[in-house]
Amino acid sequence: AFEILDTPLPAQPVTAARTNDVDLSRADITLRAVSLTYPNRARPALDEISLTVRPGEHVVLTGPSGAGKSSLLALLLRFVVPASGAVTAGGGDLARIPDDRWLAQIAWVPQHPHLFAATVSDNIALGQPGARRADIAAAARLAGADEFIRRLPGGYDTQLTEGARSLSAGQRQKIALARAFLRQAPVLLLDEPTAHLDRASARAIMTAVATRMADRTVILITHQSPPRADRAARILALDGGRLSDPAGLV
Repeated sequence: AFEILDTPLPAQPVTAARTNDVDLSRADITLRAVSLTYPNRARPALDEISLTVRPGEHVVLTGPSGAGKSSLLALLLRFVVPASGAVTAGGGDLARIPDDRWLAQIAWVPQHPHLFAATVSDNIALGQPGARRADIAAAARLAGADEFIRRLPGGYDTQLTEGARSLSAGQRQKIALARAFLRQAPVLLLDEPTAHLDRASARAIMTAVATRMADRTVILITHQSPPRADRAARILALDGGRLSDPAGLV
């Protein structure tokens, strides 16, 4: 993650003014022959990836560690820019869409989510300021977090320390998922969302994604077997920076 954050972005041409706008609840997201390289690496992290994700579609990206899955999410989060090829949304170049407008439409759960020195409630509502307590609790229930939160000394008003190390990795993951579920964003990016959860909790999360997030575009990455709860999801495989689709629908 630090390597991605430390990678300098290429200078943007003055003529490429960011004037386009897009509604991701209605727009396709398309990668056209996209390659991504990192400094001091001989092989590209992504090698001429072409993919179209339609509004409301659920896509599961599988593959071993280092296959390029997180790099693909990094492109969509604008942490990096492609070395070649193009990323478009609704036919417009991603580079011309204002950062704030783009990121306001994306909810992201990383592999190791960070919780802040604030209450549990405030951490869940981080991406949805002004959310009602009832909606916060509903999102927590959806993420399987409500039960353990209510057992905390102050419940939803429990003050967490920076990083919330008093909570288990699974509990932190559930709070981060609740944060993403609460946020009214049309695109949901999930990076190994069930990695720290027990089997029953993982099944419940995948069922929630498949049913309650059915109207959102979801891109979920995992190095394990594809989750079975979301039977409508398109399963794609990444390996060595290259993309394959068992159904031949890439």
